[in-house]
Amino acid sequence: MSLLIQRRAGASVTDEYGTRFRRLYPWKGVADSPWGSAWAAVAPGASSHLHGHDEEETFIVLKGSGTMQVDGQAESVAAGDVIYLPRFSEHTLRNDGAGDLEFLCIWWGAPESPAAS
Repeated sequence: MSLLIQRRAGASVTDEYGTRFRRLYPWKGVADSPWGSAWAAVAPGASSHLHGHDEEETFIVLKGSGTMQVDGQAESVAAGDVIYLPRFSEHTLRNDGAGDLEFLCIWWGAPESPAAS
């Protein structure tokens, strides 16, 4: 088996949830993981869209600082912080710094169908 590397230079980056969003897993044709992940970035002075979903999620702040709001509660966050987001929690992340706020998103546990919830 050859070494599998998803290069940053050739990665697909989309605008999702008000962030620059690079989906990492599941990795089509390589790994069909039971969880998803993405590398995301919020521009200086901007915020991700306020939203919620049926997965549990965690954010790992990689670079920068900002304000994390979950269900109306806000706290300052910075590189190295880990945030847990319960299923259906309404959340947004604002970049309070001068450079990009970069974070890793990992989500899991979405029901297979509405009947499963």
